[in-house]
Amino acid sequence: MEADVLSRWRRRSMAAGWSLAEDWWTPEVEGVIKAVCAGCGLAQACWELGSARAAAGIGVAEGMNDLAALFAVTGTGEPPFTALRSFAAGWAEHGFAPLGELHCEDPLTGLATPAYLRTRLAQLYRGTAKGTCLVAAEPSAPPLELAERLAAALNLATALRRAFPGDETLALLGPVRVGAVTRMDEVLRDKLARLGSAEILYGRRPRVRVRPLPKAYGQALALIRSLGS
Repeated sequence: MEADVLSRWRRRSMAAGWSLAEDWWTPEVEGVIKAVCAGCGLAQACWELGSARAAAGIGVAEGMNDLAALFAVTGTGEPPFTALRSFAAGWAEHGFAPLGELHCEDPLTGLATPAYLRTRLAQLYRGTAKGTCLVAAEPSAPPLELAERLAAALNLATALRRAFPGDETLALLGPVRVGAVTRMDEVLRDKLARLGSAEILYGRRPRVRVRPLPKAYGQALALIRSLGS
């Protein structure tokens, strides 16, 4: 049965646009098949597959489409959220810093959580927030499917890190919105251009906004809340 699932999964994935046929098979593929057929251990198997796909240079969106092809050929419908999230986490951990080495971070993207961002703002406002802004980025069109939202969040996080490689505070503001607390200096324009030119989903560029931090800490918290939906 597992061999039959393997061949049907591969054919379905190739038909759906898998880019490199020779890179499709990996031991983790068979691990996911075993988990689906046995009805247990799926989250761990999907995490391992996500890590393997990242190691092979496969994009997270393409990898998730491939995973969806498995569930399609087995007649089990859409992949469950836990499977997709585990796949995305495995994919992300291969390319990001080890999650255990970071603190107060979102487990999927590796960015700071909104709670940590509020703490960081409190520290900032003990001095002065003058000359500091919040850069927010999100997809130009809201992704509809769960797999697309996860892929967009991961790709936004990667783009944010590349645009702001210094000591800026990088955070997840909402499900598919990221932000950087940064100085309004002479190099900000170049960083914004780098962020705005990144491909987030299906070749689309993100929408980038710059909001100067308000004078009061309470107003800054209200700004963060308004960007959290």
